[in-house]
Amino acid sequence: MRKFIKSIYQFFLTIYVFKSYSKFKKVDKKSLSVFLVNSKNKAKINKIIQKYFIYYKPKLNRFKKKSQFIGVKNSKEIICSGWIYFGSSWKIDEIDKKIKLKNEYLLYDFETNKKFRNMGYYKLLLRVIQNKFVKKKLVIYSWSHNFQSINAIKKSGFHFTKKF
Repeated sequence: MRKFIKSIYQFFLTIYVFKSYSKFKKVDKKSLSVFLVNSKNKAKINKIIQKYFIYYKPKLNRFKKKSQFIGVKNSKEIICSGWIYFGSSWKIDEIDKKIKLKNEYLLYDFETNKKFRNMGYYKLLLRVIQNKFVKKKLVIYSWSHNFQSINAIKKSGFHFTKKF
């Protein structure tokens, strides 16, 4: 029954896919620090990041699947974060669709702390990622009804490529 309801839900859901190919202009990071975590062990080094994984413990398994955790934090908390995956294919669970990646990094599961929403941190993080992975093609997707995310993605230099 649960699978049936999920398949009906997926039928009505639309995903937009965007790509970025070039470096964006310099980013002013002010008093923020950018972090990139690529293993469970490194996730335990910083107390702020460790606190995130206490709350989202199942996400630790993503490190086994070629994913890295990236974000922006201040001295007290994570402001905005997301995941980067490099592999040959990716399953978009929301619509039960597999996409092929051709030497591309996939950006997924971004979240901005509620206190910091609508302040440009998501867009800032996307620009930081573009600068960090300047020689790589980047792919990101969003639900079609998530207008704030789509606007930030577009303003960060990503271009619409597909609709599922």
